[in-house]
Amino acid sequence: MKKNILVFTCALFLAFGGVQAFAQSAADKAANAASQAKDQATDAASKAKDQATDAASQAKDQAASAASQAKDDANQALGDPETKAEVQAKLQKLSSELNLTDDQKAQLKPVLQGEVKQLKAVHSDASLSDEQKGAKMKEIHTGAKSQINTILTPEQQQKLAAIKEEQENK
Repeated sequence: MKKNILVFTCALFLAFGGVQAFAQSAADKAANAASQAKDQATDAASKAKDQATDAASQAKDQAASAASQAKDDANQALGDPETKAEVQAKLQKLSSELNLTDDQKAQLKPVLQGEVKQLKAVHSDASLSDEQKGAKMKEIHTGAKSQINTILTPEQQQKLAAIKEEQENK
């Protein structure tokens, strides 16, 4: 009987040891699965962050490129000596005829630059007929005149209108 009790006790120890090993093994597996899930979530978050950073960087680069292009276009209009001279001559003529302030001169310069640049583009556009070129140029002059009038005082506007009328009657 002692032998049976000893065998039974040994069997119990072995059984509890196996259960404990099994339970510990299941806990280790669960911990490993949780760790892997955490690593995958961290990787996904990192990838999403990298993609957002890349998209923001691309948008910034595109904006910088557009600003640079606009600046280059403006500088090109200024860089052409003929255009620069034409703008300066128009500005000087308006200044002497209308007694412009320095602030008005600064505001008028980009308007005149835009007008001269547009007129040159129309003049060199071979796809337009002479009639179409004339209509486009008139449209450009009208737009520039409207912008110029917003800068001038009412007295200067009247004086400019009188000067233009006098030139047309010649």
